Amino acid sequence: MANGQLDQFLRRYRQDALAADDEQSDAQLLQRFATRQDQAAFEALVRRHGPMVLGLCRRLLHNATDAEDAFQATFVVLVRKAGAIAQPDLLGNWLYGVAYRVAVRARANAARRTAHERQAASMPKAESTSATPDRELREVLDEEINRLPEKYRAPLILCYLEGKTNEQAARQLGCPVGSMSWRLARGREMLRQRLNRRQLAFSPLLFPPALAQHTSAAALPSSLVQATVQVAVKLAQGGAVAAGSASASAHVLAEETLKAWRVARAAKIAAWAAASLLGLLLLLFGAHVLVAYLGTDGTPLPAVPCAPNSGG
Repeated sequence: MANGQLDQFLRRYRQDALAADDEQSDAQLLQRFATRQDQAAFEALVRRHGPMVLGLCRRLLHNATDAEDAFQATFVVLVRKAGAIAQPDLLGNWLYGVAYRVAVRARANAARRTAHERQAASMPKAESTSATPDRELREVLDEEINRLPEKYRAPLILCYLEGKTNEQAARQLGCPVGSMSWRLARGREMLRQRLNRRQLAFSPLLFPPALAQHTSAAALPSSLVQATVQVAVKLAQGGAVAAGSASASAHVLAEETLKAWRVARAAKIAAWAAASLLGLLLLLFGAHVLVAYLGTDGTPLPAVPCAPNSGG
């Protein structure tokens, strides 16, 4: 077989393999990667959810390099958490939450970096350009979507950010199609109310184009996909990202996000434990007071007569 024919055969073989992977669920692909470090399975996940992730990163980060770092960092977090995701068939919903955290952290890092550079150069602070209403609306939409209960957030992500039909989304979430339509309408209404409180005019009918337009425009660069998959497989196999490499900053960003995640989770557990302990103490105190009033047999104790006053 000539080299050209072999190259064509390998290309078709890879395309057929990717097409077969597209028919598998997120849970199946994630299981393959978590157990066997299957590169094709991870690439299928990146291609499936990458446009949504990159669209979000681009909306929150207006620097292309920062957006691509946040994109890679999101999938590095997926590598670290691949075996511990509670609902792997709702991976798009999970990735949206991770990408939002990563992008917000990247934006804060960029702001600190810019402030430091200006201070080092003794430059006056540049006048900040006011965000356009359209861009501001998209950024606030992402913030409020991230805060929605999962019951309403997952349908919005599936239908408006990942292009699923109501029937496909309902099948993935395991609910009737009519219920899916109701959840979408309720999610849009919740967003409208929240945006009104922030004095941003919003019509629920404008929600799909407000985000889906920029998600569909987020075409995945082939080089970004390949770099992300290679880093993922390397990390899954116990390797390390070389300092100074193109993916090093993304790896650092992912580790910062995971650290903040662990700290927040520990604080939440500590708060829950403290509340539980306080509730237990109040319960014991109430029981003690009740026993003191009723006695051990459950009947009220007789009143103790006052001692006569002998002082005259």
